[in-house]
Amino acid sequence: MKKILLPLIAVGLLAGRQTLLAATEDFTISLDAPQEGDPADTSAASGSGTLTLDTAANTLTFNNIIWSGLESDSTVSHIHGPAAAGVNANPIYFLSAPGTFTTTGAAIRNGTISGTLTLTDPPGVGPAYSIANQISDLEGGLWYINIHSSVFPNGEIRGQILPVPEPSILALFGLSASALLWHLRRRGG
Repeated sequence: MKKILLPLIAVGLLAGRQTLLAATEDFTISLDAPQEGDPADTSAASGSGTLTLDTAANTLTFNNIIWSGLESDSTVSHIHGPAAAGVNANPIYFLSAPGTFTTTGAAIRNGTISGTLTLTDPPGVGPAYSIANQISDLEGGLWYINIHSSVFPNGEIRGQILPVPEPSILALFGLSASALLWHLRRRGG
C-alpha cells in the first residue's frame, strides 16, 4: 500500500499545483436587462458566451459572445469595471471599436463578439489601471460587459464576467493533501 500511496499523493499534488499555476483561466458570461438595474429596461434581449484569460500573454479571448433580441440597434459595447453585480463603473475597453477585434452586430439587434483583446496599462479607456490589478479584478468577478442601444444608451443588456471553477482538479489537490497528512500522521504515531 505504501508503495502505491506515495506516488499517487505526489501525482495529485503536482497536478493540483500545475492547475493552480496555469497560464489560462476560463470565464463565462450571461447578459440580460435585469442586470442593468434600470426599471424602465424591460428588454427581452439576452446573450451568453465564454472568455479565456491568458495571464502569460495578458490577453482576453472572446469565444463567440452572442447576443440577440435588442429592442433597437446596438450602438457600442464595452467592458466596464471594477464593479460588483448591480454597481455601475466606467468603461475600460471598447468592444466595438474598429481594429480592436472582430465584432459583428454594430448597428443591428443581434450580434457576436469574438477575438482577442490585449490588456494594456492604461486600458483602452480611462485612467491608469495596472495589468496585475485588471487581472485580479477580472478573476474576482468585478468586470462586466454592457451592450448599449439607441433606446437604452446607458446599456440594454449587461452581464458580469465570472470565473469558471475547476472543482475536479481542486478536489484532486485536496484529496492528495489530505492523504499526505494522513500518511505523515500515521508514520509519526
